[in-house]
Amino acid sequence: MNRLASIVVVGLLSLCAIQTGLVAEGSPRLADRYSPRAADGSPNIVYAEWTGKTLVVEGESFADGAAVLIDGQEFKTSNNPASPSFLYAKKAKKKIAPDQVIQLQVQNPEGKLSNEFTFFSGFVVTFGFQRSWITLRPGERFLLYLPPGGEPPATGWTITVIGPDPTVLTQTMDNLPIPHAQGFFQAVRPGLVSIEAQGDPLCPPLPAWRCEQSGSYMGFSVGVVVE
Repeated sequence: MNRLASIVVVGLLSLCAIQTGLVAEGSPRLADRYSPRAADGSPNIVYAEWTGKTLVVEGESFADGAAVLIDGQEFKTSNNPASPSFLYAKKAKKKIAPDQVIQLQVQNPEGKLSNEFTFFSGFVVTFGFQRSWITLRPGERFLLYLPPGGEPPATGWTITVIGPDPTVLTQTMDNLPIPHAQGFFQAVRPGLVSIEAQGDPLCPPLPAWRCEQSGSYMGFSVGVVVE
């Protein structure tokens, strides 16, 4: 990396630190909702993400022995009694084609099925990437997914691409199949940018303590290097 690029990286890192200094740690997911489905014992999926080759599904009312279904096919599933809100479909990534939109469900042993949860099997950037950097090559893409903390959506995000040449990434939301996602971003050519997301928490549906804790501003930032 040449000197000019190094200066740009330092500048963008500083910008990320400034922009994200007011955001509360952690993602607003399960703690802010409890679904009517779960109240009658039906499983309910609220979030999913890859951890290596394992698909981690988060939700409510997952019974011991519950199984993750991917497009209707049951996958070998494990859980942790100490964390009953999580299920783990190990090595699922090996059996799923990349960059596909798939449907997830959870089935409890007695047969009750969860809601259908739309999921992108490719590269997904979410709250866990806060203040970090990702590297892409031209033609590669990712989904930006910052889910809300309740129903209806609790936070409307404004997305800005910042850098010497913001056009090194293109964003599309046309026919976006993932509810509450902020769009697909595709690398066009080499460059350095920062993606900044800003939003105001809405109370209600979020409880008042959430807004008092977060203030009037919620932020997310991730740096992107296109090689």
